[in-house]
Amino acid sequence: MSGPDQQSENAVEQSTAARTPLQGVHVVAIDDDPVALRALETHLSRRGCIVQTSGNGSDGLELIDDSVAVALIDMRMPGLSGLDCLRYIKQYHSSVKVIIVTGSSDVGVAVEAMKKGAFQYVCKPFIPESLSIQVEKAYEAWKAGNENSGLRDVLSMPGVPDDLMFAKSDPDNELLAAVARISQLDSTVLIGGESGTGKTTIARMIHQSGPRSAGSFIAINCASLPRDLIESELFGHARGAFTGAINERIGKAELADGGTLFLDEIGDLPIELQPKLLTFIQDRCIHRVGCNITRPVDVRLVVATHRDLAAMAGKNQFRQDLYYRLNVLSLYLPPLRERSSDLSSIARSIIKSICRRQKRQTLRLSDDAIVHLRSYQWPGNIRELENVLERAIAFTDGDELLPEDLDLKLPPAAVSVRESDTTETPPAYSLAGMTLQEIEAQAILETLEASQGNKARTARMLGISEKSIYNKMKRLGISYPPIRQEH
Repeated sequence: MSGPDQQSENAVEQSTAARTPLQGVHVVAIDDDPVALRALETHLSRRGCIVQTSGNGSDGLELIDDSVAVALIDMRMPGLSGLDCLRYIKQYHSSVKVIIVTGSSDVGVAVEAMKKGAFQYVCKPFIPESLSIQVEKAYEAWKAGNENSGLRDVLSMPGVPDDLMFAKSDPDNELLAAVARISQLDSTVLIGGESGTGKTTIARMIHQSGPRSAGSFIAINCASLPRDLIESELFGHARGAFTGAINERIGKAELADGGTLFLDEIGDLPIELQPKLLTFIQDRCIHRVGCNITRPVDVRLVVATHRDLAAMAGKNQFRQDLYYRLNVLSLYLPPLRERSSDLSSIARSIIKSICRRQKRQTLRLSDDAIVHLRSYQWPGNIRELENVLERAIAFTDGDELLPEDLDLKLPPAAVSVRESDTTETPPAYSLAGMTLQEIEAQAILETLEASQGNKARTARMLGISEKSIYNKMKRLGISYPPIRQEH
């Protein structure tokens, strides 16, 4: 084809490449069939990939390094076979996602390769769009794995997060023993506890300590996403499924295939989406929004919440059948105020970690500072303690943290009371008869009052994201300080 038609096709391909999520992705293709190799290179280059090619396994492996996101490898090649290349990559460049390219008669061998660590396989002759979807999926998994790699390094360091989050008390030892046991199982885990107690860290520990550690750890915060985007974020969507769906999108559940899917703040999942999550848990299959194709996924599910799901289920605020599906293996993380005997060792470990990150000598924590820390109620728990200590270290020139270095403005006895010297008893009131919007507005206003108008602290105390607090205040018409009407 030539002339205007060819120019039109090239323009479409360039437009597609300009908006493709594969733009700049480093891909290596290894195939002894020059026609197939050329087809792979041409199509992926048009999608924006940086493609290197080789006609044999030995030379192809020389192209592999940790900057490569995806390697497409022919199964049957003279010399090093596709399985030989796969073994080498899994041993020396385990972050690279390998897609096996095979003939239709070798599908069984390709499936066996997936059991040995291949990410996926495609059959010759491949359909260009199907190939792009598989490469995009592999790249998203590679990207998520790289984003987690820094945390994996931290979790593998001696004493972290054991020393960071836990002391040597019996309850902590029991919790760590439970985490170690649970991590070897594949059942759904429900982690409870107030915001900031370390539920996400425990979820990552379960993943990293278990048999799925080589897979991806994919997290979704159900409280921070708009209601109309949660389903798309979780299950993906087809192109054109809704306004703005320019390209097909892979959901987080699909990206977690072979690894762990972590749903944080599951108690905030909208009630209308809970049946779809229940179906997913039962069938382990997903349907992208706007698509009827069923896709099986193999994930371990870990969920967390600061809410009392049992009480919510009893009030029909959370589906009972979903609650029973989630509450298989449960863990509870106690708030920091109930661990005052461990607070000094936890604080010292946090200080050590911050100083190591900032490349400065570890600061000492004075005895008076410890007393000051123990007198506080810590509504934000360990997360708040980390923030307080990081601020203190940033503005301290000496080698010791003193009470005056610690920014603890709220009264220690009752964090919800600003004026501790008042003698008036606050009037009791009932929630009966109030709408849910009125209750939500009242909770936000009172928490803003308790946090002296600090919206970031208010969000932490309410267990929501900082972005959500601004959205809720705008939606509910809340201003702080409250605007008083003149009478």
